[in-house]
Amino acid sequence: MNRAEFEAIRDIAGKTIESDIRLVGRRATSPALVADNIRIDNDHGVELRLNITVNPEIGSKTFNVHVPGMGPICRLDVDGPAHRPAGRSHKHSLQSDRCPDRNLPDQVQDRPDLRGKGVRELFDVFCQMAHISHLGELILPKEES
Repeated sequence: MNRAEFEAIRDIAGKTIESDIRLVGRRATSPALVADNIRIDNDHGVELRLNITVNPEIGSKTFNVHVPGMGPICRLDVDGPAHRPAGRSHKHSLQSDRCPDRNLPDQVQDRPDLRGKGVRELFDVFCQMAHISHLGELILPKEES
C-alpha cells in the first residue's frame, strides 16, 4: 500500500464499528488492558482491524489500525514512550509501501494536545480523525472511565 492508497482508505466515508468494544485484562498482557481485532466496516470492502491497548500503570493508550496480512497503517500513541523527534503523544501513519514492515517509523506527528486525556475522549478523537462512526458501546473498567 502506498501513501495515496492509505489516504483513500483513511478518507473513506461510512467507516463504522458496529460492535461493543470491551477493554479487558489478560495474564499475557498484564497490566495492559486490550481490545483486539475490532472490525472496521467500510463501503469499499477493505478489511481493516483496530487494536486498542491501555496500560494503567504508566497511563499509555494506543489505537492501532492494521490490514490483516499487510500490517499497521496508522497508530495513535498517547502518554507512552517518546518517539523522537516526537514526544510521548504522537500519530504514526503509512508513508510508503515499506512502512507496515517497519512499524510506521517515518514522519511521526507530535500530538502534545492529546497528553493526559482519558481513554473514552481519545477514542472519540481517534474515530473523528479516522472518519469512523462507532455504533456500539465502549466498555471500560471503572478506573479507566
